[in-house]
Amino acid sequence: MAQFIVAQGEKYLQAQMQMAVASDQRAMTMAGVFSAIATATIAGAIAHWDKSASVPILTGGLLGGQCMLLGTATCLWSAKQVDFYYPGNQPAHWYACRKESLPQSLGAEAENYQGHIEANALVLERCGKALGVGAAISVAAPLVAVLSWWAVSSLFCPA
Repeated sequence: MAQFIVAQGEKYLQAQMQMAVASDQRAMTMAGVFSAIATATIAGAIAHWDKSASVPILTGGLLGGQCMLLGTATCLWSAKQVDFYYPGNQPAHWYACRKESLPQSLGAEAENYQGHIEANALVLERCGKALGVGAAISVAAPLVAVLSWWAVSSLFCPA
C-alpha cells in the first residue's frame, strides 16, 4: 500500500509540473502578443502625431501602449523561475534511512510528497493570479487609450 501511495504522489507532482510548464507557455505567448500590440500602438501614435501634430492621439496611443506594456511585464513576471518540487528524489536521500523498514520509509516519503504538492499548489496559484492580472491590464489598455484621447481632446484641445 505504501508503494501505491508514493506512486500516486509522484503522479500528482508530475501533473503539477506539466501544469506549470503549460502556464509558463501561456504567459510567454500572451506577453509576446501584448508587446507586439503595444509596439504597434505606440509606433502608430507617434507616426500619426508626426504627420498631424495631434496631441490627443499621441497621448491616447502612448498611455494605451504603456498600459499594454505593464500587462506584458506582469505576464512575464508570472513566468519567472520559482522554487518548484519535482517528482522523484535523489538516491542520496534514501541512504540515511536504509536500515529502517521499507513501509516506514515509504510512508515518510509520502508525507514529503504531500508537503511538496501543497507548496507547488501555492506557487501555481500565485503565478496564475499574476497571469490573470497581466491579461486584465492588457485587455483594459484600449479603454485607457480611448479615455485618455477623449480627456485630452475634450479638456485641452476643444474645437
